[in-house]
Amino acid sequence: MKKVLVASALVAMAVSANSMANPVWDYVGAGYTDAAGDGPYIEGSFRLNRNWVADASYARLSNGPFDANQLKAGLNYVMGTTLDFAPNTQTYLLGGVENWSGDADETGAYAGVGVRHPLTPQVELYSEATYHTVYDDHGSLAGGIAYFLSPDWAIRGNLALNSGDTKNEFRFGVSYQF
Repeated sequence: MKKVLVASALVAMAVSANSMANPVWDYVGAGYTDAAGDGPYIEGSFRLNRNWVADASYARLSNGPFDANQLKAGLNYVMGTTLDFAPNTQTYLLGGVENWSGDADETGAYAGVGVRHPLTPQVELYSEATYHTVYDDHGSLAGGIAYFLSPDWAIRGNLALNSGDTKNEFRFGVSYQF
């Protein structure tokens, strides 16, 4: 009986591992963010080819009398390395430009590394470690989840823990995959 249970569990794990999708890079999304203030955001990501992905986001943040616009635009390089225990996991390098405007203006760059992993066909996880040169140069460790309601729609959330005096960031929204 124990052998049958173990064999059944191994077959179930093999079937579920093969049914996992690849990470979704092509989407547009919108939602709410809480960072140096809170407000709406829009974002998008588009796979240019096998290795390159362009992404951008815009947020309108308010904190009392302080208003700011945050614009980020960058590129991700999907490295194509695979992990033996998670062959659908994708590692990537990221970099780009970040601009804050409003009551004070500043432009800087960011660079880092990331990992995206389709946990199941409905759930995708990601984590990124980045360094930002805007304002008080800071590091950021972010993690997020996308729950796919259908192949086209997902609910997304993430949390970025920032170093120094930079406030941590929380985002929650929806996205449309194409």
